[in-house]
Amino acid sequence: MLQEFKRTHPSANKAQMESAFVAKVGARKDRAVFVGDGYSLRLSEANTDSFSNVVLSLSKLEKYDSFPMVICIVRPDRLEFRIANTTFLKRISHSSHSFRADNIRGSFLGHDIMDEYEGIPNRPEHFEHLFAIHTEYSWEENVERLVEATNAIVARSTRFDVTPEIADRVLDAPARAAAATRANEFQNAQRRLMEIVERYRGDLLQASTIDNVNIRGNTIEQIITGAVNAHRLDDLVFPLARGGRLIVDIKTKLLDRASAPKAYNIDKMLRLLAEPGTSFAFFFVGLDGTRRRAQALLVSMFDPMVLEATRIQSHWAGRASRGVTQLTGDISKIFEANYLPSVDLEAGKELLRHFLKR
Repeated sequence: MLQEFKRTHPSANKAQMESAFVAKVGARKDRAVFVGDGYSLRLSEANTDSFSNVVLSLSKLEKYDSFPMVICIVRPDRLEFRIANTTFLKRISHSSHSFRADNIRGSFLGHDIMDEYEGIPNRPEHFEHLFAIHTEYSWEENVERLVEATNAIVARSTRFDVTPEIADRVLDAPARAAAATRANEFQNAQRRLMEIVERYRGDLLQASTIDNVNIRGNTIEQIITGAVNAHRLDDLVFPLARGGRLIVDIKTKLLDRASAPKAYNIDKMLRLLAEPGTSFAFFFVGLDGTRRRAQALLVSMFDPMVLEATRIQSHWAGRASRGVTQLTGDISKIFEANYLPSVDLEAGKELLRHFLKR
């Protein structure tokens, strides 16, 4: 609608664009933010090639960060759009003195909005994918990152120190995973988890209708584990032969929506895989409330489909860590009835070598 109005009224300024937008869609205005059904919009004018205007206060963004926050940049000859939820902010630049996690203050400028996120251009055709990535991170996580970036705080080191002996144990993890997936204990864990999904199918499908992604994920985890979420890598632990153990992390995907589940903190994963006899797997739970469909599968972190989907988010690395990973690739085939999980030894080792070098 905005693009069409700009085409037919090429000299329209920000105020005229706002008036036309309200008249056409009837959005509610909350000071500088227009609020619609499941989105928020801020129009900002830029008369030069740069975009250094104050866009919005962080406290105002907090109110709408659970919905896509779209910024429309009104230039003399065109409109540009950016998604500006907290995940896609570099820092808080304006009036940010004393900005802390417990003292939300300051505003972000136009150039504080990322032009791309981990190689994904910040453009309308990618907004659905980008917002799916954003929903995996809490407000608190983003604020902590922004505080560090804004105030140049030296972060508490979480980097895992790797010796040659530890590196050997880490690089042996794909072979351990291949052996684990063939073991009776792995099949028993898969069977037990599938029984839980079947027993609580109705509750899981009901939970899948919760709009808030964090509450939804927590609720589904609690149904499966029967416990309060610990927010650690080891949602569930199953014993393996010869004193080994299988660490299982539950990941939920709504089958009718785009999603990009967080995977793991790289340093925490290296620390885990350095333990003798330890293997790691995801228990993927796919839910479609409309079709009353629930699919689930226990899959190694070195499964080819998982490896292909795993992306390192350097944006979250901070100053003293190797970063985190997110499953931003397509994992939909995992939920097909005939999908057969496996372990790619060489690709798994290559990923781990990359982690160790970071």
